[in-house]
Amino acid sequence: HGFDDQGRLYDGQGQLKQWWSPATDAGYTARSSCIANQFSQYQVAGGVSVNGNLTLGEDIADSGGLKMAYKALEAEAGGRLPDVDKRTYFLSFAQTWCGVQRDEAARALVRSDPHAPKQFRVIGALSDNADFAEVFQCPAGSPMNPGRGDCSLW
Repeated sequence: HGFDDQGRLYDGQGQLKQWWSPATDAGYTARSSCIANQFSQYQVAGGVSVNGNLTLGEDIADSGGLKMAYKALEAEAGGRLPDVDKRTYFLSFAQTWCGVQRDEAARALVRSDPHAPKQFRVIGALSDNADFAEVFQCPAGSPMNPGRGDCSLW
């Protein structure tokens, strides 16, 4: 969470301080707005929308963590990670969020929980991940590879 919408506001000494250049800050704001808008399009039962601004910190952390851990796994394998291991990595991420929730609970939580509903944590992070799209051969423009490259922070 060090570089999510809240953590990025603190410098290396933990002081609340504007430490990014104006250009870096503007780029971050534009790309994070794309993520907030993306998640605000998701709806739970009954048509209640996720509040992408409320969930933004967690959405950024999910996506960034998924990407950084994947890069570390690739590096550990000397850049030669077999496709089966790549698929297993992404499936393991998705499996983490499996669960069942009553519609009433989903509608209540989406109004106050800073975490997006589980299924959208999976769909959101993976659909913005080029490595996922490549290993699962998701066609450009498909639901899991919609071409929102500007929604990627890292």
